[in-house]
Amino acid sequence: MKACFASPIRRPERMPSYRSKSWRAYRPESLVTGAASPPAAPLRLRADACRILGLDPGSRRTGFGVIAVEGLDSRCLAQGHIEIEALPLAERLSRIHAGVTALIAQWRPTEVAIERVFLGRNVDSALKLGQARGAALAAIGGIELAEYAPRAVKLATVGFGAADKIQVAHMMRTLLKIEGTLSADAADALAVALCHAQHRRLAPLQALRASAPRPATKRTRAVRTEVSG
Repeated sequence: MKACFASPIRRPERMPSYRSKSWRAYRPESLVTGAASPPAAPLRLRADACRILGLDPGSRRTGFGVIAVEGLDSRCLAQGHIEIEALPLAERLSRIHAGVTALIAQWRPTEVAIERVFLGRNVDSALKLGQARGAALAAIGGIELAEYAPRAVKLATVGFGAADKIQVAHMMRTLLKIEGTLSADAADALAVALCHAQHRRLAPLQALRASAPRPATKRTRAVRTEVSG
């Protein structure tokens, strides 16, 4: 007859008491005696002023939005769309390139944010969208460029990755205090620009998180012993 017994489980040692009850305030290095380590420099978020051009390329309309970022505040300088629906394909791409070139010459953005191509079931639509996006990228030149997925843009501006265009337009009106007409393409372009403004503001925090060493995790498994009787 064989019996199977699990080895006794040892209870973890009690954690030493410290000034805060939250586990986030626990610092193992504080228990080591010796010379105290110098305090870490305070983390500062990026708050330099900039001007961002947001682009939402499309095969029928290309939305654009220009925002000025000063510290934690963002305000809309210009928004609209480039109409190209009734033109042949070659003229559409030429119109997008000329329109983006004129926007850069007029507003002098320091950074450009553009939406990535979403590859759906319709391959032909994705191909046309990629061509429109390429025409816009060709007009940017050497300006700093950032790309964001549509879901990431909605998550950063609306708080929901599957938000519809009405929700995006409503948030752009509220956050940027826009009055008057606001097309869906222009709202999407402003959302891309605002998403980039938030990401660049949190860049020092993201860099610190990426450079921090990951704690080693130990996996325990039950040890069974067989006793023959």
